[in-house]
Amino acid sequence: MTAAHKITTLSEFLHQSGAKYRVFDMGRRVVKLSPDEFVSFEWAKKPYPYPLQKTALFGVIFWNPASPDKHYVWFLKFPLDEQGLLLQAARDEFLVMLLERVGECMLAAADGKNIEGALKDCPYTFSPREDKMAAFNAQATHSLASKPSQYYADALAYFTGQKDISDWQSLGMQGVADVAIRLDESEETLGLIETIPQLSDEPFMVLSTFLEHAEPAAGIVEVLAQRVDMELQEKQPDIERLCACLRAASNSPAQGLVDQMVMHVLKHQCSQNIEVLATISGRIWRVLEQDHICQLFVEQLAKNDAGQDGFSQLLADVMFMPGMRTHIMNALRSSKRSKALSQAAGQMFG
Repeated sequence: MTAAHKITTLSEFLHQSGAKYRVFDMGRRVVKLSPDEFVSFEWAKKPYPYPLQKTALFGVIFWNPASPDKHYVWFLKFPLDEQGLLLQAARDEFLVMLLERVGECMLAAADGKNIEGALKDCPYTFSPREDKMAAFNAQATHSLASKPSQYYADALAYFTGQKDISDWQSLGMQGVADVAIRLDESEETLGLIETIPQLSDEPFMVLSTFLEHAEPAAGIVEVLAQRVDMELQEKQPDIERLCACLRAASNSPAQGLVDQMVMHVLKHQCSQNIEVLATISGRIWRVLEQDHICQLFVEQLAKNDAGQDGFSQLLADVMFMPGMRTHIMNALRSSKRSKALSQAAGQMFG
């Protein structure tokens, strides 16, 4: 049996090539997948942890240990079955194509153009949006202990209050992404905590876009929660601002504070807005593992402003997330459910 027949997964292919690699989800948020998560997914042993529209979207950054400064990146997308597992026929087709185009000893050829171009026109590749690309670059450089982009210093100075608050037009998107991912040092975090309340909408929206791929500290979540509470006191809360705060806090380890923020929003009538509900289920789905939050969520969803279509689409999406189906079904079957929820669930499943 030749080596080509022994290679059955992308991780094996990279390993056999002698490459080192890291994998990042590119669907819901840009977040690193552990080697175990990735290998279990490739062997269809476990569902993909962050499916988006029944697809696994991820970026693989890899390099030859002999040339650690030269990185190659592939962005790949694979279809998932009803259980969220990788469709193995797609995996096999991709590998055949890969082996035909680059051969088994990919790094021996070590021609960057060949490696980068190997997957041109491949049906399993995609191009990320500009903001996702910036978040990926920020995560990758940080994960590999490389320097941030040339725009980092400028963005850091702005978001830590060392520059005029109105002077944001010159900031590079990549710099903002780098700041969000590298909030490891307490001084930087403190500076950002003081700056957030002063930010006008545009720089705040850009910052929140990148904080959702990071793990903001409790102090940052507290400031975001204050923004949410101020918004909820308005006669007509600004939905875009609310969603930006929820997204920015979504991946924070300060989960208790995030849960409180979600509860405050769900108790307000504005949470019947489909954008608010989609932000909660699409970005902070883990809160729905708590029965009381899940019940409140499905009740508001039953009254959402996009009607039955909105109800069915959001629930189908969140129920496809690993481990979420049981929580949602329990809430839909609750003896305390409203008539509106019974009807919406009946239409979806009937």
